[in-house]
Amino acid sequence: MKKEPEIIMSAHKSAAEVEALLQHYMGLFSSGDFETAATLYHMPFSWVIGPAIATAFNAAEFIKKMTAMRDPLVACGFLRSELVTCKVRLLGQNAALAGVEVARHYADGRNPEITGGTYIAHHDGTRWKLVSIIGHPIAEIVGLKAPE
Repeated sequence: MKKEPEIIMSAHKSAAEVEALLQHYMGLFSSGDFETAATLYHMPFSWVIGPAIATAFNAAEFIKKMTAMRDPLVACGFLRSELVTCKVRLLGQNAALAGVEVARHYADGRNPEITGGTYIAHHDGTRWKLVSIIGHPIAEIVGLKAPE
């Protein structure tokens, strides 16, 4: 069955909105503006990184957690984060996976630190928000590899 053009356009628009959300967040992380960043997230928000899971149940907890993550980076010369790759896979109209490759740039000119992960995004009928992130190797980003 052939997809209707409006469905394709809607999917393209939704994927672009998720990527724009993540681009916006990268700028906010870089500047340390976690009060604004919290508005881009659905609470509770969970980080699944290695064997640990952390959850912020409200904006105050989110801001505290993000500040605690960023401050040591700044102490080591962190300048900014850059969204290098963003592969969005829509899971219907209200959910998406966004596989990201992020480069952390430092003032001393060293090679950027590259990390990977997958965000879960949700559309509440008005806008997209981030629900959770899973940290993982870049090679495992959804949609990065050719289908098996």
